Amino acid sequence: MELATLRFVESVLSALAVGLLLLPRLIEEDGARFKKVIAGAAVLRLLFGFGLIVATARNIIPAGRPVDSDALLQFISGTVIGKAWVATQILAAVFAGATLARLRVSNLWLDRATLGLGLAVLAVVSVTGHAVDDSLPIYTQLSFPFHTLAGLTWIGGLLGLVYWMLTGRGKPPEVAWRLAERWSLVAKGAMVIVLISGLILAWETVGSFGFMLATPYGRLLSVKLALLCAALLLALSLARYLTLGSSKKDFDLGWYAKIGGFEGGCALGLLFIAGWIATITPAAHENNVYWPLPFRVTYAGTWGLKVTPWIDPTWQWGVAGAALAVAAALAWLAPALVAAVGFTPLPQLRDWRKYSTAALALAAAVCGTVSLSVQAYPETYTDPPIAYTAASVKRGFETFQANCIPCHGVTGEGNGPMAKDLKVPPADLTAPHVATHTLGDIFHWLTYGGQSGVMPPFADAIGEDERWDLINFLTVLSNSNQSRFLSPKGVIPWLVAPNFALEDPKGEIDDLEKLRGVPTLVSFARCKPEDADFADRVASLKAAAETVKAMGAHHVADYFGECPADPNALTPSHPDATELTYSIINHYLDEPVVNEIPEGHFLIDRSGYVRARFRHFGTDDGNLALLKAQIALTAKEPVVYVSPHQH
Repeated sequence: MELATLRFVESVLSALAVGLLLLPRLIEEDGARFKKVIAGAAVLRLLFGFGLIVATARNIIPAGRPVDSDALLQFISGTVIGKAWVATQILAAVFAGATLARLRVSNLWLDRATLGLGLAVLAVVSVTGHAVDDSLPIYTQLSFPFHTLAGLTWIGGLLGLVYWMLTGRGKPPEVAWRLAERWSLVAKGAMVIVLISGLILAWETVGSFGFMLATPYGRLLSVKLALLCAALLLALSLARYLTLGSSKKDFDLGWYAKIGGFEGGCALGLLFIAGWIATITPAAHENNVYWPLPFRVTYAGTWGLKVTPWIDPTWQWGVAGAALAVAAALAWLAPALVAAVGFTPLPQLRDWRKYSTAALALAAAVCGTVSLSVQAYPETYTDPPIAYTAASVKRGFETFQANCIPCHGVTGEGNGPMAKDLKVPPADLTAPHVATHTLGDIFHWLTYGGQSGVMPPFADAIGEDERWDLINFLTVLSNSNQSRFLSPKGVIPWLVAPNFALEDPKGEIDDLEKLRGVPTLVSFARCKPEDADFADRVASLKAAAETVKAMGAHHVADYFGECPADPNALTPSHPDATELTYSIINHYLDEPVVNEIPEGHFLIDRSGYVRARFRHFGTDDGNLALLKAQIALTAKEPVVYVSPHQH
């Protein structure tokens, strides 16, 4: 909280100074009465900057180590945040010097230069926060300074406007009206930038809508958005006041300052939340995930499934919501409809529609939400702490074999030996519906028992890490039904390739994810000289290796037996686990399920999706030509970030 408070005070001082510099420029006023306030705010901002770096260091340096001058100097010179702080303090010092110079020198160019320096100080506020995270895309990093510059300009100008109104009661009403009108245009432009850059930042730092309520970062962001909405409603009332014909001549400075003060209060609360958010873990990287509601909204888990008309509650609530929405629209249009048929609407009808439309619209929203809702749990949006790797999948497979086969069957299709005696049939874990549940939902059921009450809790029988391993296995298994349709002709990106560790003699690449950016062919084979197809298989593997090399793609070879070695290929650190994992998604239509791959090749695109599958490369089956075409196609596609647990 100390760090958040310091960031808040520092930002307010900077914003107020810039706001008081900007407003006089809008009406060509000299602004002499604000010079001391501006200089005081700029100097105080510089001083609070020193407190901020001490608090930041205390927050990062281990508790057992004292934050003395040596530790502080090492922190400043040896960290990205420290170096960024030095740059911002230098800029703040120059800005403070310029504001002090304005106390003795009256010069238009000095005023403009000081305003430019102040805007630069606002823009760099974010560089001592999440903006220094170099793992973020460049467009996100650039959004931070635009967001802080526009947001703090709006807040500073708003505070300055209120201050101007309170101290400018002797000014002509026309001058106050002109200032308010011109500031309104600036504020609208700033708010557009805030909204656009805020959406970009939220996309990267929050990750999903569920995290808005499931994480501390998201909950604070929700409060921030609520304060922003309140401020915008107050701003709307001020903007509407300016459109009144009498406002220009009889401008009410007191009323405008009061409403602006309420808006400024919302803005200050918003700014404090923003400073607080800058000191905590972004929602997308948060492990402390707790979903507070007993339901969640999902299209895939409701209307995305097969819905039976009249019988399914999803259909019933959805139709009721649509009917109420139509009724709300008719209620709002009632006076116009009455007039259209030749009658004069009663005056009470216009008042009635306000309340009836609101009530009907609220009821429609509730029904629509219910139709899109499914049961949720505190763990619903929990991210797996166990990486989605072949080694984890293999451990999960072993846990499944030991605990789940009696009900769900060897292949997970719900056909185990005990299934016929259960009052509720076990779920088919290979079916597409599994993907409509979050991984946190599945963890909850494994821990506390299934929704139907038939599946018992496994918290005592299976450890927490083992449950997450089992979920990683189920993630692969749930793809096995659709993966049967993978072919050499390629598919759209939907199946995330399970990650696995690699052996690299150079020590540069330690897992499959490190190969992203270039298409990769992952080849599996078992070669025995006594097999009838041994020669054909050897020729196929050699052709695959030569083609991949010629096309400039990566090659990973998971071979058993006397297969021809590819000197350019990387090999898995755990070949058995890797083969087992990919054998789950190597099923073919009307063929038995096996946990070995005699021969198989998976083409993975630059982003980590499985895009094509080849059983064999013969001399006349055309698969080599298709492989070349798919490598060429995926090599041109842009790289997108893929969550390893995309489900």
